[in-house]
Amino acid sequence: MSGRVLKACLLISIVLSGLLTLAYGEDLSWVPWFEGTDEDYVRLRVEVYPEGAGSTIPKPNGEGYRVKRGETVTIQVSDVYSGYEFDHWEVNLVNYGTAPFKTLKLEGDAEVRAVFTRAASGEEAGYLVVDIAFYDKPWEVPAGSVTVWELGAAQPLTAVQVSADQWHGQAVFRGVRVGKTYTVVVSLENGVKGTYVNFWTVYERTSYMHWGFLYSQKKM
Repeated sequence: MSGRVLKACLLISIVLSGLLTLAYGEDLSWVPWFEGTDEDYVRLRVEVYPEGAGSTIPKPNGEGYRVKRGETVTIQVSDVYSGYEFDHWEVNLVNYGTAPFKTLKLEGDAEVRAVFTRAASGEEAGYLVVDIAFYDKPWEVPAGSVTVWELGAAQPLTAVQVSADQWHGQAVFRGVRVGKTYTVVVSLENGVKGTYVNFWTVYERTSYMHWGFLYSQKKM
């Protein structure tokens, strides 16, 4: 084999290797954009695969969304339906990572696909650990309860010692789904007594939500 042919084969091998890395690699910070015909606007198409496995924001739209070129948009898995779990995003046929939230700076037309897989039997549900602490009085145990609105479930805060002089209050909920955003309601009975609402998106099967308060701002 001549040196010229050998170099050509080596170049082809390198290119193919790069394409495989793009197709199956981890999170990317860029995508190979599809060129649009409009100088000022691009088209964003969103798809869920397989159909009926979950939902996204923006919603799937076969016609596509008309977006100003260069604008940054957020793509989000808003729900995972029974029997499935979210696997990864594909943008213009390239793996764009597994995080339920991703951002895209639209430099060209984009075809976005949220890819779901069948969940193994008995493994659909995950856990959400809600952890409460008083930052300025860490030895004081937060007392009260936590409600996860979408689950219709409430749990009392349990004292957990995290170091020699630091205590947290924790509540654990089973049945959350990866990619879904939950409304977390905390009712505190000491320190800043009252009811507080926050939102938390579950990024993995076991999700840890930490929420800190200042005891010095306690309400009478």
